[in-house]
Amino acid sequence: MKRVYICSRFHADENHTKEENIHRAFFACAVALERGYAPFAPHLIYPNCLDDDDPQERSIGLAAGNAWLAACDELWQWGATVSEGMAAEIRLAQELNIPVRIYNSIGIPKEKWNGVKLADEVGYTGNGD
Repeated sequence: MKRVYICSRFHADENHTKEENIHRAFFACAVALERGYAPFAPHLIYPNCLDDDDPQERSIGLAAGNAWLAACDELWQWGATVSEGMAAEIRLAQELNIPVRIYNSIGIPKEKWNGVKLADEVGYTGNGD
């Protein structure tokens, strides 16, 4: 089973609440599991045992996430908008030659954006169909 690192927004922005972002990360993990991957989303774990508002504890969480990223087979950027933290994770994946796959927030791969099939169409699986 391939390991996939879920890279998605955590903090709220002008368009999405923190709760919406957490929901999207859980959805990304569910999609990965359905497709036969073993997902890891550090922003769903570490903020529960570290204070993300404390710079020292945030640094520890980021370092732990990077250690997991280095052990993954792929990084999935989940959502078109990239935060500063996501950008750092993507750069690290590229430096480590870990493939980066880009999905929108409902799981459509970038190569299918504006394509013929939509996520709600019969027969769309999100696996390149």
